[in-house]
Amino acid sequence: MSVMESRAVLGMFSAIAPGMTWMINSLIPGRNAAVMRTESANKCKIMMLVNGLSSYIDETNSRPLQQMVDQCYSLGSFPALWAVEGLGKDLSEWHRLRNPNPRGILSNAELDPKSRGAWLMLHAGIGMGFARQPILDLPSNAPPAQIGDFALRFLELCRANSRPGYAGAAIESLGLVSRFMKNAEFCATVHRELTRSAPDALGYFWRGVGRCLYFHPENFMPAFGARIYRALDMADAEAPSPELKQTLYSGMAWALTVVNMMSPEVMEYVLANLSDGYAGSPGFVNGITAATVMRYDTTPGEPLIREFLNHRCTDPKLDALWAEKVRASCEFAINNVHPALDRHQRLEEVFRYQSLPGLIANL
Repeated sequence: MSVMESRAVLGMFSAIAPGMTWMINSLIPGRNAAVMRTESANKCKIMMLVNGLSSYIDETNSRPLQQMVDQCYSLGSFPALWAVEGLGKDLSEWHRLRNPNPRGILSNAELDPKSRGAWLMLHAGIGMGFARQPILDLPSNAPPAQIGDFALRFLELCRANSRPGYAGAAIESLGLVSRFMKNAEFCATVHRELTRSAPDALGYFWRGVGRCLYFHPENFMPAFGARIYRALDMADAEAPSPELKQTLYSGMAWALTVVNMMSPEVMEYVLANLSDGYAGSPGFVNGITAATVMRYDTTPGEPLIREFLNHRCTDPKLDALWAEKVRASCEFAINNVHPALDRHQRLEEVFRYQSLPGLIANL
């Protein structure tokens, strides 16, 4: 499928999915169909921003990176994050069409100090671009060795084109694209190959898989059991270990948080319905913290971040959960995690699951 064809399919899906989500959830007792529709529409909007109705760069790639980044930020501080990721994706795809071994795409690039917040999501974007077409080109019956060669080649491209302290943001996209364009079996094969050849990439890979599960088309179809997300059952079934299940939960919470910052009622609904399992997990808290670090780094002056963390729920029990899980995580991200990682050039660390308090203490 060509890039334009995939964008057209995504446009059609985005037009249909929110209404279908509302209709199905309205038939399930106890579901808040309006909130689920809002979340579906938010996810579709983000997917459209990342992929773009057209490329973020022209055919000659003649404009300075600063000018293209400024154009992304001109869309507004909330959508800018996703547009910057889309720009990174288009940049890496443009370079690989002309040179299969590009070097220095971002490591040799320059931005004004005022735009330094763009680096993180530009790196997430180049990872998407490095993974997408090679995964499409792999035959459906590709042997493990060929998949392993692809994964190692991907890692090499990420490291050869990333700035110090950002490569992990690019590597995480391998999990996102692998799970979206292939399947759980493919991800299990990548896991085995990375375990053997590049174990340091495993945390980033599975965090990307978790991010994908939140956006995956299967998760747009509401679950019919007690849990509102199919993605939770997918994560439980696909995680190779308990720790990596928390990594998947972290990726899902990362996406849930940053996608729905303008719609806190979505997070309220998750806390109200999943507080004993998913929302009570360490991966969930980690994902909220990581998402806030990423959002704050990209748009530090965005008042939406404070508005989101200071949101008050009308239900006292739910408000206490919000304070414990959401507000405390966001404040820790802004006041402790981001300053430390930024100072030590380690912002990539929020693209994998780990003890962030422990990491900060060691730094």
